[in-house]
Amino acid sequence: MDISNQILRRQYVAHKGEDLLSQVFRVVIVVSPNSFITAGYHPSGEVLAINSSQLSGAAWNPAFIEHELKNDLLLADPSLIKTIFVAAQNNMVIPGALFRDDDTAKHWLQASFHVGADEQINVCSIAKGSWFNCFSFPEAILSVFGKYTQDPRVLPLNLAHLRNGQSTEDLLQCTVADTCAFATLHHKHTLHWHQTFEYQTPEDIAHRLGSACRFYGIELEDYPVAISATSIDQHPVLKKLQQYFPATAMRKASISDIISPEWSSTVHLFQQLYSCE
Repeated sequence: MDISNQILRRQYVAHKGEDLLSQVFRVVIVVSPNSFITAGYHPSGEVLAINSSQLSGAAWNPAFIEHELKNDLLLADPSLIKTIFVAAQNNMVIPGALFRDDDTAKHWLQASFHVGADEQINVCSIAKGSWFNCFSFPEAILSVFGKYTQDPRVLPLNLAHLRNGQSTEDLLQCTVADTCAFATLHHKHTLHWHQTFEYQTPEDIAHRLGSACRFYGIELEDYPVAISATSIDQHPVLKKLQQYFPATAMRKASISDIISPEWSSTVHLFQQLYSCE
């Protein structure tokens, strides 16, 4: 069945009128339950282009992913695809002091979440073993990627929070994907809280963030809050969240001539992901 006419597409380009494809030297993919997003980078690290595709309906649709892998122009050269970030809803952050081995981490994940027999479980190290992230995702999508890529690394999307928050004294981070959000609270250089959760409305996200801060006795009025999104499709959610967190600093791209302000928080997220490679 042809799904082309069911896909909602968005595109960001850094410089109109230029042959950006010839300048791309690295490509990153973000895949979530109903979205497929690619970003192409200049050797300087600048995000040159982002292609965002969204398909409603069944989550983790292998046919949708294969369609995008075959048709996205940023993916024409498989050797440039270095990393695939998965918006995995089943994930667990384990302190290095408690980590034993990969098999034990996988057992803990299976004991905490429903992990289907058809799911792949990966474990990755964070900050030289200070933390470990164990996450699962459908094995079928990994098989599809295997047909069109050359063994890129598969990492959890929330890795950007956990790596980039290490140098920040106080920061509440939230990345909004299509059906779920990733939230992380650092206080006095210490990771206090990290959670992945589904949401239906912006109010669902605001409630989780506010509850976490109240639990740790943190006043949000002056606390740094940084919110990003995987695509421009989540921009309305980010705008609504600003009503609940007036002091929120939406993650802005570190470039002054971004074509569309609505893309800024997404471009910044992909700049963070570049540093995670």
